[in-house]
Amino acid sequence: MKITGGPVSNSPYSLSTRDTALSSTDCSGRRELIESKKIRITPLRERVYNFVSHAKEKGISAYQILELMKKYNPNAKPATVYRSLDYLQQAGIIVKIECCSKFIKKNNLSSDVVTIFLICSNCGTIIQHTDHLIHTYIEKKAIDYGCAVQKKDIEVKVICPDCRGKG
Repeated sequence: MKITGGPVSNSPYSLSTRDTALSSTDCSGRRELIESKKIRITPLRERVYNFVSHAKEKGISAYQILELMKKYNPNAKPATVYRSLDYLQQAGIIVKIECCSKFIKKNNLSSDVVTIFLICSNCGTIIQHTDHLIHTYIEKKAIDYGCAVQKKDIEVKVICPDCRGKG
């Protein structure tokens, strides 16, 4: 699927008419996931995914997405953006970082392993890390306490190497 038309700005989240995040070769794993789970990707969901994908490690808020969406559709509403974000989260291809209310593309598409998100308190950079040892530890501790793990994401506030070097 290819997104065409619409304005292009110098925003770090802007898209050119040639952007094809979900159908590009570097997203073949996502395409396979989408097909295997029978996820329905509409043009609107694809555009929202592209905005999230282009935000890279800085993430993007729902309202930033809404402002970008209004460049393509001046009548875009927050509910439309939130529905697309919810759908993409449930599909497992994006994740919401709760502590800063930003969305990022999920690097590890497996829902069976813990992902650690290191969020820089200074610049907002988000580093994703998957660790099978921590996953095993958390699962074991949950069982020890008679619990079941619901969300397998951990958010940790840090100071990134770039910001540490500035101090």
